[in-house]
Amino acid sequence: SVVPTATFGSLSVNNPAGSTVNFLGQLSTTAPLPVVLTAFTATPAAGGRAIHLAWATASEVNNARFEAERSFDGVYFSTLRTVAAAGSSAAAHTYALTDADLPATARSLYYRLRQVDTDGTASYSPVRVVAIGLASPLVLFPNPAGATTTLAGAGPGAVVRVLDALGQVVATATTDATGTATLALPATLPGGVYLVRAGTQVARLAVP
Repeated sequence: SVVPTATFGSLSVNNPAGSTVNFLGQLSTTAPLPVVLTAFTATPAAGGRAIHLAWATASEVNNARFEAERSFDGVYFSTLRTVAAAGSSAAAHTYALTDADLPATARSLYYRLRQVDTDGTASYSPVRVVAIGLASPLVLFPNPAGATTTLAGAGPGAVVRVLDALGQVVATATTDATGTATLALPATLPGGVYLVRAGTQVARLAVP
C-alpha cells in the first residue's frame, strides 16, 4: 500500500514467503506519462516506391490519436495521415502506415509524429529523415534521348515520370515485370535536362 504524507510516504510489500519489505522516502504523486514511445522508424518500402512509417508504445494514457506529419525541409510540416490510438492501455501497441504519394521532385523527406491527448494536449516525436533517390541507380538509354528512351533498373510495376525544371510531368510510363519501360517523349519537348523518377529512384535525362 502507498500512503503519501505531503511529499513523503511509506510503501509496504508483502511477498508469498511471508516476509515484508518496507520503503520510506519521497513519493511521486504526479500522473503517469500519457504515452511512452519506444520506437519510431521511417524506411523506404520494397521497390523504393513508398516510405513505410512504424512506431510502438509501451503504454498509453488518454491518447486520442497520432498525426503522422511530413516535411520537405524539416521546418514546415503538414499532416500526412491520422491514426486512432489505443486510448488508455498498459499494454504495448504497434502502429504503421505507408506514404505512397511521394513528391516528384523531393530529395529528402522528413517525418514526425504529433501525439494528441483526449484533452487536446499535443507532443512531438523526434524527426526521421529519408533520403530520396539514393536507391539502385536507374539506367536510361539512349541518353541523350531521341523520340524515345528506355529505362531500366526500377521495380516491377513502377510509375515512371519525366519532369521538367518546374516539376511538371511531361511523360509517363509503367515498368514491366523486369523493371523496364519505354518512354515516348513529346515531339515538341524543348532541349534540356529532365528529371526521371521511379518511386524514390532518380536519373537525369538529356534532350538535345
